[in-house]
Amino acid sequence: MNIRRAACATLLIAATTTACAGTGSDDGQQPTTAAKAGGTPTASATAKGSALRLGSGHHWSDTDLDGSHISGTTTVVGYTQPAEGVHLGDEVSHFPHPVWAVLDVKVCADEDSTNVLVAQQPWQLGFPDGTRVAAPLISGAGVPGPEYPVDGDLVRPGTCLRGKITFSVEKGTRPDRIVYGPEGRDPVQWAVPEPRK
Repeated sequence: MNIRRAACATLLIAATTTACAGTGSDDGQQPTTAAKAGGTPTASATAKGSALRLGSGHHWSDTDLDGSHISGTTTVVGYTQPAEGVHLGDEVSHFPHPVWAVLDVKVCADEDSTNVLVAQQPWQLGFPDGTRVAAPLISGAGVPGPEYPVDGDLVRPGTCLRGKITFSVEKGTRPDRIVYGPEGRDPVQWAVPEPRK
């Protein structure tokens, strides 16, 4: 089994923080949805503490490290628990009785943006008791594809990158939110719906 765990370098973290950060509106208004060219719903304003619905995008705009304009939309497409297609040993998990879950995410760079650097590092699962599980930075054999980049990848202006992040959670638990929290920025959250019965 080829399993690779990697930590993002300081430069990657700094670039990801700037490139993937959302500025969102802090005016206390509820999210509003606007149709983008691809027909994808996009949250253009998010109230502090509110969670977006799965499939809704969060549009952000910022200044890149070199002073250029950088902007795009980050979307949680879906969350699956338990996940099919994960073939990893329990020793890979930090939990004694792991259940595997897959987060499907997508980042699109705006046409007028510079390249956007994306990685798994800012993604977390949030639980009702206030705890969070960070993306484990797992890739290779045993995880479903297409994989979201572990070490980082560039999304060119006017294009998108979509991929899956594999998480382990303790059996009997389920997150209530997905958190996208680049360092130094307000986190953006998506609500995880109850499982279908």
